[in-house]
Amino acid sequence: MNRKLIEQLVRTFLDQHDLHDINFDGTPERVAEFWTSFLNAKRPSMPTFPTNNQQMVILKNHVAWGFCPHHLLPVEYTFKIGYIPQDKVVGLSKLARLADYYLSKLPLQENIPDLIVNDLHEVLKPLGVGCQVKGRHLCLLIRGVKSQSAELVTTSLKGVLLLRESSQQEFLSA
Repeated sequence: MNRKLIEQLVRTFLDQHDLHDINFDGTPERVAEFWTSFLNAKRPSMPTFPTNNQQMVILKNHVAWGFCPHHLLPVEYTFKIGYIPQDKVVGLSKLARLADYYLSKLPLQENIPDLIVNDLHEVLKPLGVGCQVKGRHLCLLIRGVKSQSAELVTTSLKGVLLLRESSQQEFLSA
């Protein structure tokens, strides 16, 4: 990520709009700092711990911000991530950190649940894993359709969460 280039582009944008107000002093640097930090997120380490538990583990209501790749406008995401362990679990904070990591890649919301599910499936080899993402897209709120209550819901399920209706319902209704 070229921080100086971002600063230059923001400065050019502001200059083209004759925004020489003192409130814009330092704006190119702040914008560059934000994007450099946001887009350079590192994948979290995923240490696992042995367990005999085979009851569903769910992180729900994790709120994180991303950006629509089509308009670069903010999206407020709410995550539900769960799995049924088979021999090992991962630290609970890692579920939230994994979601945050994938948001730094500017994905389509439609792809986020699969990214998380496939990653956790590879690391944990659980009996089942699922991810549901609810997104409030500012591109729907402030441009285009201008829907004030639109929420996009995307879900990915694997293993028994996909194949066993009772497990699927437990995850989805949690």
